[in-house]
Amino acid sequence: MAKLTKTQFNAIQTVVINRSPRTKLTNNWQKIFDQFAIGEPDGAGKHLYFSGKDYDLLREMAQLDTGFDVQNVSFNQPRNTLAAQGKKEKYANIRPDANYVLVKLPPQCYPPFAAQYSLRMTVEQVVAVCLQFNLLHLIVVENLDSFDEFKHFQFEQSLGSVIQQAVIIYRGSGAHSPAGCKRLLHVIAQNEVLQPIMQISAFTDLDPAGLQIAQLLQGCRYLIAPTLVNESAPLLPQQAQLFQQSPLSSLNDPDDFDKQWRQQKYLNKVALHNWRKLVDWLQQHRISIKQQHMLAHQFELTLIPIQE
Repeated sequence: MAKLTKTQFNAIQTVVINRSPRTKLTNNWQKIFDQFAIGEPDGAGKHLYFSGKDYDLLREMAQLDTGFDVQNVSFNQPRNTLAAQGKKEKYANIRPDANYVLVKLPPQCYPPFAAQYSLRMTVEQVVAVCLQFNLLHLIVVENLDSFDEFKHFQFEQSLGSVIQQAVIIYRGSGAHSPAGCKRLLHVIAQNEVLQPIMQISAFTDLDPAGLQIAQLLQGCRYLIAPTLVNESAPLLPQQAQLFQQSPLSSLNDPDDFDKQWRQQKYLNKVALHNWRKLVDWLQQHRISIKQQHMLAHQFELTLIPIQE
């Protein structure tokens, strides 16, 4: 006997909850009808009509097939949690890797000997730690090697003080899914305690792709970038030659900047607030400077706000 797919289960759930008198006889509904023979197709074969006990029968058959009650189930949970409720744990919307992030915590959150290590934690665990220790800063790092070497970067004094009390999150790539970081930021945005107080910053490459990453991070308000940016990206166009005199110039890779035309196109369309000046400066000088160069040359780093 054929088994319900998640799409077919969702279709039944919609009809049962809404008590829909009819639905379009799509391929999925045709398969449901072939399996359960519930409902009445119209003569043209375009709609399937329901009445009376059809809703109870659909609910019962869906539960027998999957173990889930269409009127009392949410798939917005991890597989392990959903497995306790029914047979189809793969219906879970939160994939196993989407519920974990790679994180560095402030020293007061765990024993000193662990400060050199990273922890793989669930989103819920990170949120719990932030609430327990009243952590108000979260920094998302673009590259894994820069995340690993984070404590070796040079930060200006006020930013250094922030970092001592900050949660450091790897954005994710490859074996560490970006979905975990994305879900963490979403959960923080929905948390009535953390949302108003959590300061979220991005530490990325200084290039269009890095700015796009920062702009797309939910709730992100700051970019960590070399202090020299504030000196070589002045407001007055006639001072643009300052960039050529900056140590940043010798490390710039304009060819790499040119390859990021899709990211440039994106940045030209979105609202960037205070970062618009920074993007204009990047484009004017075709700037692409990587985190690895910031570390190797010990550039002092500071916070650049997206809004004044």
